[in-house]
Amino acid sequence: MRINYKVNESLITAEEKVNHEDIEFIIKIKNDEALKKLHDVREFFESDKIYTDVLFYTHGNHTYQVIVRQDSYVAFILGLFKFQLIEQVEWK
Repeated sequence: MRINYKVNESLITAEEKVNHEDIEFIIKIKNDEALKKLHDVREFFESDKIYTDVLFYTHGNHTYQVIVRQDSYVAFILGLFKFQLIEQVEWK
């Protein structure tokens, strides 16, 4: 099963690539609203019982690296959708 999604381009840009057993996202924040929403996503995943499912790393220039375990990929995409950083999710 494959998921296609469309990012909310007024808030972020996102690049995704497979990195060994994980999926790596490079997310660039465009404004304060997007920053708050990404912090909400981060808080959601950091408060769950599995600490290594989604890892967030802050870089300069409003850029964040997010490492997502393969078994948490769908949950992460839906988390971005819940907080409106993604506008559309489609199952293929």
